Amino acid sequence: MWRGTLLHELLHLPVYLNQVAGVKLEPHQCSRIPFGPHSRQYSLVLRPNVPIRAWVIYWHGGGWQFGTPEQFSVTAQPWLKAGYGVIIPSYRRLPLYQFSSIRADTIAALASIRKWWDEESSDREPLPVILLGMSAGGHLASIVGLDKSILSQAGWTNHKVAGVICAGGVLDLQPMRYNPVVRMLAGNPASRLFVNANPISHVHAEAPPFLLIHGKKDGMAPFDLALRFKQAYSEVADTNQIRLIPLANGSHLDAGRWMFLANAMQKEVIGQACAWLAQVS
Repeated sequence: MWRGTLLHELLHLPVYLNQVAGVKLEPHQCSRIPFGPHSRQYSLVLRPNVPIRAWVIYWHGGGWQFGTPEQFSVTAQPWLKAGYGVIIPSYRRLPLYQFSSIRADTIAALASIRKWWDEESSDREPLPVILLGMSAGGHLASIVGLDKSILSQAGWTNHKVAGVICAGGVLDLQPMRYNPVVRMLAGNPASRLFVNANPISHVHAEAPPFLLIHGKKDGMAPFDLALRFKQAYSEVADTNQIRLIPLANGSHLDAGRWMFLANAMQKEVIGQACAWLAQVS
C-alpha cells in the first residue's frame, strides 16, 4: 500500500539508512581531497588493497541537501572488492546554494581529482572512469557525463569516461518543474539555469554509454523520467549504448540497494562496468 508515493519513500527512508549504516567496509585506504574552504568542498577517496583497475566517481543521493560521503562510503564495497578505486565528491547544498554553485563545486572537485591522479600516476596512462550516481547523485553523474564543458573546464583531456550508471536518477527536470526542491535547485523552468541543470537537455550524439536502474513504483523520481531520457538519448546517440533495467515493483530506494547488498543486480552492474572498460582499454 502507498508504494509509488512520496509518503511510502519517506516512511521507508529510515530503514534504508539503517541498512546502509549496518554494512561494514572491508579494509581499505581512505583519504580526502579538498577543493575549497567550505566544509562541503572535498572528495572522499577509498582505495582497495590491490592494484586499481579503474576508478568510480560516485555522487550519493539526498535531494542535493542531505548526506555525506562518509555516510555513504559503504556503497563502495562491491567496487573495492572488484579492484576499483572509489571517489565520492561532496558539494555545497540546497537551500543556500543553487545548481550554479553545485556545478562550480563539481568542476572544482573533478579538477582536484585530476591533479591528484596526475601526481599519483605520472608514470602511466590515466585509468578509465565510471560515473555513478543515486537519485540526486544520478542527476549529477549524468550532467558530468553529458555536459562536455564540465570535463573540459576540469582539465579532463586525457581521462576516459567509460560509462555512466544512474540509479533512480532525476534525469529530466521538466516534468518535476513544480517540485519545490527542483525549484530550489534550478529556478524558473524558463531560465537558462534550469536548462543547464537538466540532464536531458545535454544529450548529444557522442554521449557516453548509460545504464539506468529505475523502479516502476518510484515515488520520488517517477519512472517516466527514465523512459523520457532513454527516448531522447536513442534519438540522437547510439541506441545500443543505453540500457534501462526496470524494477517491476521497485521503489526509489530499491534502485540503490544493490550498492550495499550483495545480490544478482550488483553482479550485473559490475559486469556492465567491466564490459565498458574492455571497450576503452
